[in-house]
Amino acid sequence: MSAPVWGYLFAILKLEVIRKVKLKLQYRRIGLISTNIETISMCNRKCEFCFNHPRFESREQGEMSAETWKSIMDQLAGLKFCGRIGPHFYNEPLLDKRLPDLINYTRQVMPYCWIQINSNGDYLNEELLLKLYNKGVNYFFITNYDEDDKADFNLLAAKYPALISVVKNSDMWRTDRGGEIFHKEKLLSSSCRRPATQLVVNWRGEVLLCCMDYYAKYSFGNLNNMKLFTIWNNDEFLKIREKLKLSRQNGYSICQNCDDPGAIPW
Repeated sequence: MSAPVWGYLFAILKLEVIRKVKLKLQYRRIGLISTNIETISMCNRKCEFCFNHPRFESREQGEMSAETWKSIMDQLAGLKFCGRIGPHFYNEPLLDKRLPDLINYTRQVMPYCWIQINSNGDYLNEELLLKLYNKGVNYFFITNYDEDDKADFNLLAAKYPALISVVKNSDMWRTDRGGEIFHKEKLLSSSCRRPATQLVVNWRGEVLLCCMDYYAKYSFGNLNNMKLFTIWNNDEFLKIREKLKLSRQNGYSICQNCDDPGAIPW
């Protein structure tokens, strides 16, 4: 391996080591280490294990304004955020044509954050992958929702193994989404630490309890007219997070039949 390549790899490793140290300190300081921030609401697929399936009531469609996205990024930067930024909720992020510019702004204000694209890959090609990478994306997690292997996915994964991974839908474990998808009716008593460590924002700017709340039943404030840290430290939000650390049965109805592991999303 040539000296320039070794130097490049060493620089990446050094950056990631620094980020991990910062992330541990950030967790102790504010708890928040991960985000799901939906830039648009649309998805091109209607999977049976998702609320986008026709059997579920649809929700209002729209997109987050670029100004709101930038405001959220500025506020996270003010907290010296170095955790994961994921531009998704129940949407397909690559449908948003503004994504390269939004990612570019995020990288400018938060050099140590980890930007990850979770996608069905239907709109991904090498040109877009490299464009988003050059704008600041660290990693692409692609799920192949079709039964057959996709040659394009496999070629990209083979060519850029440090940048993209592809998994088959059949290999994925699926959560019951608060008991609403498969109606398993599990009554787990284990703790859930996701609401205490992960910020979830839908396209309207609403800060939600967690990524299970498709219909925004449990919103603690809107980032279009409130500050992020004000919402994060909302008394009701703090109380429910502390209760869920003890048992998800202490939470709302959406929590009580939830089979998500509830682990800290490092």
